[in-house]
Amino acid sequence: MTVLPNSLSETIGRRLVAEDQVTAAPVAALMATFGRDDPLPAPGSPVPPLWHGLFCVARHPPSRLGRDGLAVGAGLPPETPEFPDRLFGGARYRFHRPLRVGEQVRRESEMVSFEIKEGRSGAFVIALVRHSIHGDGALAVTEENDILLRPAGAAARRSPAGVPGTARPVVDAAWSRTVTPDPVLLFRHSAATFNSHRIHYDRDFARSRGYPGLVVQGTLIARLMLEMVRDERPDFEVAGFSFRSGRPIHDDGDFTLCGTPSVDGARISLAAFDHAGNRGMTAEVTGA
Repeated sequence: MTVLPNSLSETIGRRLVAEDQVTAAPVAALMATFGRDDPLPAPGSPVPPLWHGLFCVARHPPSRLGRDGLAVGAGLPPETPEFPDRLFGGARYRFHRPLRVGEQVRRESEMVSFEIKEGRSGAFVIALVRHSIHGDGALAVTEENDILLRPAGAAARRSPAGVPGTARPVVDAAWSRTVTPDPVLLFRHSAATFNSHRIHYDRDFARSRGYPGLVVQGTLIARLMLEMVRDERPDFEVAGFSFRSGRPIHDDGDFTLCGTPSVDGARISLAAFDHAGNRGMTAEVTGA
């Protein structure tokens, strides 16, 4: 039975605090990344749901980064040699009020727990991290992240991806859109969020980890889902959002987003499928 390394268990309860200011430039950068022609953000402009991730990001010098591009000796969960590969497995969000351009933002983070699981590629760890995001002292977002920690090479031992032509029909979805995950989209999203994980932009590194190509960021897929909701239901006030990642989606083909509102219109079910029909993510949005 796999034992949780001390380097992880001893960090349960650890807290970190980050502070920043909500500025217009990162918001405008993500608007351009998504091809939106909304008015440029001005002081007081609300930040769309899930875009709070543009702020309070870690900005470490190269000397503090590991081989994978992520920070060493900082952040939650910490790195550990037993489980060096880290992926975003899922998240749950509650939006209490929008952040606005010009506000001072404070993020309080806590390392909550670790759970060892057995998967197709062997043992892995699910790390639960909880965040509270405040704008000008008022609670704006509560967030829980599930971070997957896996042994080196775990991706190469997973079952092979499906083949083109096996895509699950999405005719039952009320909405759908096709996304081409070209390197420019992945790069711009990583740049806007200051995400230096090499699996998203360094193809040779991604392949050395067993992936067939660059890994599309889970948070990028999640934000594109909410962009689809905003386009299809501009009157829908997002109060909650949750998503769970399945098989990673890579840049070796287009992927499809689909969504269907509930009968009462209070929630929307969402999913993302890669070019071979593999389900890469499921999500749900709830209204206020």
